[in-house]
Amino acid sequence: MKDKESSIDFYAFVNIYRDKFIGSFVKKVYQIGPDDFLIQIYRSDIKRTDVLISLKHGIFFRTAETPETATQTAMVLRKSISDRRIVEIRQINFDRVVEFTFHTGQKLILELFREGNLIATDGDKITFALRPRKWKNRDLEVGSTYLPPSSFDPSTATAEDISKVISASSANIVQTLATRLNLGGELAEEILYRAGIDKEIPAKSASERSGDIRHMLDELLKESLSNRSYYYEDQALVSPCEMRHFGTPSKIFEDLNEGLVFALENSKGEEELEDPITRRINSQKKSIEEFERLSNEKQETGKAIMARLQEIDNAIRSARSGNYAGTIDRARKLITVDLDGRQIEIDYTVSAGENASRYFSQSKEYRKKIEGAVKAIEEAEKQRLIEMQKAEKKKRRRVFWFETYHWFISSEGYLVIAGRDAKSNEKIVKKHLQEGDIYVHADMYGAPSTIIKSSGKNPPGDTTIREAGAFAVSFSRAWAAGIASGTAYWVYPSQVSKTPESGEYVTTGSWIIRGKRNYITDLKLELCIGMRDVEGIQIPMIGPSSTFTSGEKCVKIVPGDHKHSEIAKRIAEMLSTDREEIEKILPPGGSMIVE
Repeated sequence: MKDKESSIDFYAFVNIYRDKFIGSFVKKVYQIGPDDFLIQIYRSDIKRTDVLISLKHGIFFRTAETPETATQTAMVLRKSISDRRIVEIRQINFDRVVEFTFHTGQKLILELFREGNLIATDGDKITFALRPRKWKNRDLEVGSTYLPPSSFDPSTATAEDISKVISASSANIVQTLATRLNLGGELAEEILYRAGIDKEIPAKSASERSGDIRHMLDELLKESLSNRSYYYEDQALVSPCEMRHFGTPSKIFEDLNEGLVFALENSKGEEELEDPITRRINSQKKSIEEFERLSNEKQETGKAIMARLQEIDNAIRSARSGNYAGTIDRARKLITVDLDGRQIEIDYTVSAGENASRYFSQSKEYRKKIEGAVKAIEEAEKQRLIEMQKAEKKKRRRVFWFETYHWFISSEGYLVIAGRDAKSNEKIVKKHLQEGDIYVHADMYGAPSTIIKSSGKNPPGDTTIREAGAFAVSFSRAWAAGIASGTAYWVYPSQVSKTPESGEYVTTGSWIIRGKRNYITDLKLELCIGMRDVEGIQIPMIGPSSTFTSGEKCVKIVPGDHKHSEIAKRIAEMLSTDREEIEKILPPGGSMIVE
């Protein structure tokens, strides 16, 4: 999964959720990790909202465990922004920079590039920088004036502005859009794909297409505000707008934040590569090391006091009489005594012996904590063994080759497979389309390539062809759009080609169809999910309702508003199977159980 949110992620997040921020007050600021901060905001109509700011990943609405003791950095930030009302949130120059402005004039700025930074200002003067830096033209140090990293804003640039940048570039067009126009790689490629511009051509030769580039950028910016996010598994990418050059999305989230959190939780930082149980064990091991150190320290302090009882009792009497010459803290009733170069705190309200006993007791308390941590590790190890056994049990199920794709077995017994994305649309035809098979495609751009495998049988009948057409339509963007029915067509393998006509360009996952197309109309967007026996193994199958007999238990779904995870959980419970197996076979977009 991509490590950091992109410029268009920030653009979408800031604009979609602006109303949620404006008028909210900052209540608490926590530092929950070296690069992670949790800001709790409050407004009377929406109550408390947790905002996670991660310098490695981005900005999210997400709760997290907060530490009992605030770090020094958290205290500085609380002093700067606590109880301040947010009056504006904006993205600066379409960069990976988000700025919060408070009613008192203070600002909090998140910079996501490089190692990330968090900056507080009073007006434009920097009052805090988590990572002070100084460059030739930019200074991030306390007292300096804050300057954004980039002054060029592609979201507001005119076609003429874009043309000037492109004309002055010696790089190819995709590199120019990604870096000089500050658009990033994925967005740059999508703009060029939609505009029909070869991404490898020199930038200068595309200067006349600046108007088209501006138009496609506007189209994508508008799409990004639909409050959806699209997950592309092969590219490990979540985007607020469709990346058509990647093909069909593996999953669509009906809320932008949900998709961003999914990307965060599936990102692969060093710590995140560890499973939760391993993290818990390592944390307990670190605690044991610290408890061991503190226990030994308290033990040695108690022994040192016992070796100098008379001397320390004399110091205690001096403190009580007001004649102690050393450091004394009367609020805490403590004096500091030097014992062989070690500075030890002594409670002057009790005797030296009682002070030693207290240190010995504290040492024993840390020993008990060590015992508790050891038990916690043992419990975690037991839990890990259980999880490993579960995983091993799950691994034992044979995974069939066709499960790489979307698939079902037709009512006439034919295997039907369909691509999941651009790469598998490419692979499915190149590797699996053979003489005697039937190629099916929904009559809309971006639908999956679908194949009816004849496997040496007689040609499939109209029933199987219609079922395959309904399947292809259901796994197209029609499902996410909530369309009730659609149209598909079928052709023979000899009609499917990768060879373009002169001047044409065929993208990954796309195919040229030559000759007559046989159309299938009025295909309902409804699917059934049930358990199917394949070579003695029960696996979940999704297909048109006609592929299930009246005696088979299955769950019918249609396009709807319920999220993937919610629908998968309910169906898994109804069919007594694994939720993950159900989730990976669902069509893109929301669904609704109807039967």
